Amino acid sequence: MVISLLSIVILSILAIHSVAPYAILKPPKVNHLKLAERFNQNLESLSISTADNISLSAYLITPTKNTPRGSIILLHGIGGCKEDFLGLSNKLRQQNIASIVFDSRAHGQSGGQFCTYGAKEKEDISAIIDLIESRYPNQPIGIWGNSMGGAIAIQAMASDKRINFGIIESTFTDLHQIVFDYQKRLLKIPSRALSDYVLKRAGEIASFNPTLIQPIEAVKHIKQPILLTHGDADKNIPFEYGQALFEALSAKDKEFVRVPNGGHTGLFITGGKKYENKLFNFIDRQLSK
Repeated sequence: MVISLLSIVILSILAIHSVAPYAILKPPKVNHLKLAERFNQNLESLSISTADNISLSAYLITPTKNTPRGSIILLHGIGGCKEDFLGLSNKLRQQNIASIVFDSRAHGQSGGQFCTYGAKEKEDISAIIDLIESRYPNQPIGIWGNSMGGAIAIQAMASDKRINFGIIESTFTDLHQIVFDYQKRLLKIPSRALSDYVLKRAGEIASFNPTLIQPIEAVKHIKQPILLTHGDADKNIPFEYGQALFEALSAKDKEFVRVPNGGHTGLFITGGKKYENKLFNFIDRQLSK
């Protein structure tokens, strides 16, 4: 009996130390390549090299006219892929706006072993901006991120001032907090010490500092215009986190959109035409400056 109990304890410790961190670092890889066939007009496949020589799989969706009004970088959430945003890219194309959708590192068809929630991804955004500027010099550049993509977009806006404006949907304030929230919700283990340890191990494995992944601090350094949205029925990332980000924002030109009955995803469906118009009016205003 004692030996069995000891074995369980040892196995549990090994799982926490050596297995659990990979649930954070290596999300499931998916792609929806067949979806690209529906939007193949004006779609160019790209491979973008990052500062640490990772290849990011991307599409450049070119506008209906030769010279776009501007460009927008679109960032998917955890476990997502670039094809998730092709419908939105097509809407932007019809408004004569170019866009780039890409598989974040360790996602989809992109390289990279680990997801680092913005620590390295914000530098990847800078590489994408370099490409956009080479194609469309002297044009405004926006960024649009959902969930994890929103957290990355916030950190990118704080560090690369070439981004002229941003739209952030349904994102978190602090990586330690959201990992604890997910652990408590999914595993029913309300232990902050446990989630903090697993995240610390994840940082050691992937060579980044999780304590620095704090969008709530990054927004204090954002001066560019920004629109934040959050569903008030979001069960993955609490609505209050979106409010806190908005209140901490340094930007003078800022707007917060509450989506009644909106969940973590599908805000375009829940919010309907009113929501879509709100976001596209914001974009029009930024591109008209």
